[in-house]
Amino acid sequence: MKKEGFIIIFIVGLFISLLTIPIVFAQDENIDKAYSCLESKVKNNCPKSVEEQAFTVLSIGKCSSELKDKGEDNECWPAGVCRLKDTALAILALNKIGKDTENAENWLLEQKKIPKDLVWYLEIDSNGETECKISYNGKEKTISIGEDKKISGFPGACLSLAQDDYWLKIDKDCYDVNFTISCNRDFKTTLLYKKTTGSTIYVSSRTNTAAAEGSTEEKVNSFCFGQTSCDYEGSLWATLALSNRGYDIASFLPYLIAMEDENEKYFPSAFLFIITDYDEYFSKIIDKANNYWKITDSPYSLYYDTALALLALYGTPSEQIETAKEYLFSVQDEEGCWNGIRDTAFLLYALNPKKTLAIEGGDIDYCDDYGYYCVSPLECSMEDKLDNFYCYGGKVCCKTQPKEETCYEKGGVECGEDQKCTGAIVPASDTDKCCKGSCITKEEITECEEEGFECRYDCFADEEKKEFNCGADKVCCGKKLVEEKKSYWWIWLLIILIILVILAIIFRNQLRIWIFRFKNKFRKGGVVSTTRPRGFPPFPQETKPRSRMILPARPVQRPSLRRVGISKTDKELDETLKKLREISK
Repeated sequence: MKKEGFIIIFIVGLFISLLTIPIVFAQDENIDKAYSCLESKVKNNCPKSVEEQAFTVLSIGKCSSELKDKGEDNECWPAGVCRLKDTALAILALNKIGKDTENAENWLLEQKKIPKDLVWYLEIDSNGETECKISYNGKEKTISIGEDKKISGFPGACLSLAQDDYWLKIDKDCYDVNFTISCNRDFKTTLLYKKTTGSTIYVSSRTNTAAAEGSTEEKVNSFCFGQTSCDYEGSLWATLALSNRGYDIASFLPYLIAMEDENEKYFPSAFLFIITDYDEYFSKIIDKANNYWKITDSPYSLYYDTALALLALYGTPSEQIETAKEYLFSVQDEEGCWNGIRDTAFLLYALNPKKTLAIEGGDIDYCDDYGYYCVSPLECSMEDKLDNFYCYGGKVCCKTQPKEETCYEKGGVECGEDQKCTGAIVPASDTDKCCKGSCITKEEITECEEEGFECRYDCFADEEKKEFNCGADKVCCGKKLVEEKKSYWWIWLLIILIILVILAIIFRNQLRIWIFRFKNKFRKGGVVSTTRPRGFPPFPQETKPRSRMILPARPVQRPSLRRVGISKTDKELDETLKKLREISK
């Protein structure tokens, strides 16, 4: 009987598993529901704003003619009051469906400006005492570099000694000047920069080297986008759009990187991760996650900010993506949308991009369909870029696949199961949990950190204090929670379980027969064993029907009747039902 009870429980569990299989497809159903909702909203009435039209084109390919009509001679959007962000979005959207955006790209490039809120330095480095000549504006100046790396001499009107004489500061009126450097020993040169109001020094991604008596050239190559002065949000979207079209966008990065902390409300780390694929921006995105993304002081909704994060993280091994999906699907409205057309369209584009057909100019050639690779612009050399193939987001199509570094090559380490990473966790070629910091043992982890929160001296604006211990002087901080829809799935699961148990009781005789057959290894076509089980009549030994035999009548002896007691199995089922009723109270 114990075996019979076990098999009954196994059958019940199997039924529950079969009933819950549709949960695996729930996300696809929610995505389809959102697509249906968006399509119904724009079916006969496309939205009016450029932003909504562009995201609608990107997600479902609709409203393209309305978007095109909204522009000014296909150069900028909207007509009459051209804006950087709207024009960049129009380029991303129209390019996806195969429409020519060259005029709009040229308009964006005409809005380039030299940012005045960055300070630039020239660094010249050599081993030992060195004499160098710097030529610019038709003049040549001589400087000396000592054993201590300090510079002496008069470098001219465009350059001045700075940072304790280790670097040369470039005058802001000379940012368009080309500097040629030549030294009497092997040397190298590079440019550095910082904000006028900050102290953090950023090093240019390019370093030039030359042998003795050779030469290098340096020129400040830094731009922003703006119609009067630099527009940070507009520069983010313009850089993303141009990177998607295969332009060299390296000259726009210094401004975007240096001014990042002053413009956090626009979520710059999401844009910068798409464009650069730098681990530090991946970490910043992950650090801001809390079931969703809501940036402090953001002018947009949490759905918009979450879409931007998902767009940046698309294709990366991140558990935050699945967590965000679960949250989003729990807060869809009855029709399947999120907070209107713009947010729904943007989320669909970020969550589940669909390949759309070109409306004009033939079919779209998607990069991955031809065996090429969609990568960040900085990971692909100009000669390997394929401008005629489309990539999702701000990626570019590249002939070769970039080599992913190992955790060791990235300067990281993989922490053990009983350890916590004190820095950023980034993906590497050999692990998805590469720690760019140090690993501390579980004993060193505070109660607050054990619960997944952070210990700080003061909580950020989008955080609240949690009731967990941080030790002396610090408080436990966690993201402020947004009320989610309550879920009652467990009630339905309990009801299904009760129904299955009742069915098991009603059909217990059939279950016993099945159990008996299972124990005697029944197969299709007949019985394997011919042994007669105790208490059962003999099984037929033939599968063909036999002719009926007429037997002589004889008295039939009535079997004696006796009361049958309740079986142990029935008692177990009754006890199970009793416990289930108590749980459901």
